[in-house]
Amino acid sequence: MKENCEIIYKNIEKNEKYESTIKQVVDECFKTEKLDKTNLYISITLTEPAEIEKINKQYRNIDRPTDVLSFPMFEKEELNNFIEENLKNTDVNMQGDILGDVVISIPKVYEQAEEYGHSFERELAYMVVHGFYHLMGYDHMEEEDKKIMREKEENVLSKLGIKRETTPQESEEELKKIEKQEKNNPKKTSNSNFLDAWKNAIDGIIYATTTQRNVKIQLVIAVLVVIISLFFDLSRAEFLCFLFTIILILFAEMCNTAIETVVDLYVDVYHPKAKIAKDVAAGGVVITAINALIVAYFLFFDKISDIGLNFIKNIVTSPIHLAFAAIVIVVIAIIALIAIARTNKHKGLNHKFMPSGFTTLAFAANTIIWLMMDSITNNEAISIVILTLSLVLSILVAASRIEAKAHKVSEVIFSACVGIIIVLIIYGVALGFAGI
Repeated sequence: MKENCEIIYKNIEKNEKYESTIKQVVDECFKTEKLDKTNLYISITLTEPAEIEKINKQYRNIDRPTDVLSFPMFEKEELNNFIEENLKNTDVNMQGDILGDVVISIPKVYEQAEEYGHSFERELAYMVVHGFYHLMGYDHMEEEDKKIMREKEENVLSKLGIKRETTPQESEEELKKIEKQEKNNPKKTSNSNFLDAWKNAIDGIIYATTTQRNVKIQLVIAVLVVIISLFFDLSRAEFLCFLFTIILILFAEMCNTAIETVVDLYVDVYHPKAKIAKDVAAGGVVITAINALIVAYFLFFDKISDIGLNFIKNIVTSPIHLAFAAIVIVVIAIIALIAIARTNKHKGLNHKFMPSGFTTLAFAANTIIWLMMDSITNNEAISIVILTLSLVLSILVAASRIEAKAHKVSEVIFSACVGIIIVLIIYGVALGFAGI
């Protein structure tokens, strides 16, 4: 009996259990698709996550490991013709033609089997049959194509006596159930939805800053550039243009991250259209970077040549500029602190300790108002009213976070201190450089 598959081990030990399951599944796949009379075979490489990540990076521009990869040798349109030609050459002594390559991460098989609560053999069988049908030209990019592919996978697995459970990529019914529950939930209000939307948006920003190397680099550069801009006499229009440029770069990078994530979710095999989507998104980032260089040239070229103490003193005489820059730096600091807390990288903080961004921003704004009061009004009575209201509002923001049980008292106090200290440092540095 001819062999329908070639099993290759790379950086893992050979195991008869793996081979038995794989050969059984491949044989059934070939019988179902009537390939058992051909000289076709598939190559299945069993390896570790590091090797999968290496292959992903080389062929799919994805810098992370996945569970299974498929590399078909034929486009779906030409596959049928090739199979017909192969059927004419059924000599068992002939060298077979390869249908394609499937790469499976064995540690990932064990991990997902435990996560989904079923056997290793069932998870391995699913990965094999999933990879096989990718080689046959089937995909799950579109809903209709996905349905066809899933039916074929289920047909093979059912013949083997394997019940096909729901995986993260195919939990449509569960998602529909959740959506139905949310619609029927009377506790939901428009206000909570609004707050949830903001929370989700912040979660997205934090994810990008903690996982994407380019976003981290750009955030650091943005902070440095904002600080440097304090020493230039920028008009309101110039600073607005400058700020918009920074935001545009970060926005483009986050859009690129979102597009790559969506593509990776639906495509686990090399696809030209997936590459186009990723390349276009990356191209958008490049365009925004070029735009930033052009804006920086026109804004700072003439000013750089005239750098001196007068530019430093202009910082002090431009309180609005300084206040805006301080707020930008505080917001970036908030994102960084929350990211650190969520990733538990700061050993001095407990993993349950989560700073309050709203409190930090409220007390930072309150401190700025106190420092800018002389430029706002010379009326002492009005100053007292403004300062009192500002402090009360800040306290109310902090109290609301505690009352909503979003943060502990210690977290709120810490956040308030952070906002105050950051602003004081920024103003102190600016005044110090000005010699005041």
